Amino acid sequence: MPKHRQPTPAARRARPALVTAGALTLLCTATGVALAATNPAAEPSPAASSAMESATTAPTSDTTKQPTAAPTATATSDPTARDADAEATPSPPVSDGQAWLSGASGDGAADGALGQWRGDPVDIVGTWADEGDNQTELYSIAPGGEVADFDGAIDIAPGGLQDGDTWATAADGAYDDRWRKSLTRMAELRAGKGTTYIRPFHEFNLAGWDWTVSPGEAEAFKTAWTRYRAIQQDVFPQAQLVYGVNVTSSGTDLDWRTTWPGDGQADVLGVDTYNGWPTITSAADFEAQLDARGDDGIPVGLDAYSEQAAEWGVPLAVPEWSGRAEMGDESAYVTGMVDWFAANAGNGPGQLAYEILFNAPQDDGNFQLFSDATRMPESAQAYVEAVDATSGDRAAEPSRPAEEPAATQDEAEDEDEATASATASRPATAPETVPPAGATPAVEQADIDELVARLDALIARLQQG
Repeated sequence: MPKHRQPTPAARRARPALVTAGALTLLCTATGVALAATNPAAEPSPAASSAMESATTAPTSDTTKQPTAAPTATATSDPTARDADAEATPSPPVSDGQAWLSGASGDGAADGALGQWRGDPVDIVGTWADEGDNQTELYSIAPGGEVADFDGAIDIAPGGLQDGDTWATAADGAYDDRWRKSLTRMAELRAGKGTTYIRPFHEFNLAGWDWTVSPGEAEAFKTAWTRYRAIQQDVFPQAQLVYGVNVTSSGTDLDWRTTWPGDGQADVLGVDTYNGWPTITSAADFEAQLDARGDDGIPVGLDAYSEQAAEWGVPLAVPEWSGRAEMGDESAYVTGMVDWFAANAGNGPGQLAYEILFNAPQDDGNFQLFSDATRMPESAQAYVEAVDATSGDRAAEPSRPAEEPAATQDEAEDEDEATASATASRPATAPETVPPAGATPAVEQADIDELVARLDALIARLQQG
């Protein structure tokens, strides 16, 4: 069963110190013990590029897509059992060196502004390639595009079908060449960068898309999905394929469990969800909604989605989420979401692999938290506080910008006195090492405490700079 109890403020962990290879070398010098220090892999920090500048050099990307609509119907058909005869096996989850990837889409996501505002760089950004030739040209990740210079993980949503296309012809292979062109270009543009999560036919259970699926098209959709998967595995096997749905099947009556393509056909289950219908106004409301289900038990709440992902043997993602100003400035929803992410993070079946705050300015800023003119100031503040409170859960491994210099002994020693109190409430953890032959000094706890204090000072200096 997923963990979903919201931690109290006192239970939330403080931001941990970041450990660098240079700092561990410093400890070796101080103690005479040779420590093997490894700089863990992590998503590189985004380059400082402006989304507004990129808009002048490339066609507009679909970062202002229409998110979740109000639900008008729930599923009525029975779920399909997992395909036990499928020959393909799921690709291993990608951890990116984090307990979970926390990110954003829209204003400030890729250029670092949103990360600076929330006090923690984003690990993943979201983008779309919905319509026309954007499905194959992928303007937002192409040179000059909005997220082209972001080297971390991305979630990209190519629409897949276009006006006049049908799922019957897709199942027959009519669009294979287009999909191959799109995925091949995607692989080229993302080479050497962080994990690419591909979310084709996103929110296909929501009415209004060229790729919307009705109950009668379920089998054709599954066949078409397997064709897309085969092409992706051929030309971009490093990517992760996300089976992404809207939180409710509004306007379609589709039970999206019946369209699941089977074992090995997707790497992640994704759900887009926003506050509303019902509107969450308190911690109690959030808790009560977690296991909500529609007709025939179709998932609605996050716990229910987590259980479905676990049943299918894949992790969960929330590629789009935010408050909704038209429903009120409800900070309890934002706090509940971030706390749930922290409590359920991981890359195992049913665990939360990544989440992306939707921060596009569409609909008069209806969904924006990061904005000078945000219509949800209390929610924005709650988000910053929740991100800070859960950063220790998120940063499972130390990470830093690739260009950041390693710590030096002089830099660390300069800040000793200023940071003595910064580490008093957090126990230090000594690295496990084996002393080399002939070494006599042992690593003492006092040495570790001193190192942690020096590291905290260095991080504070770098953050202020």
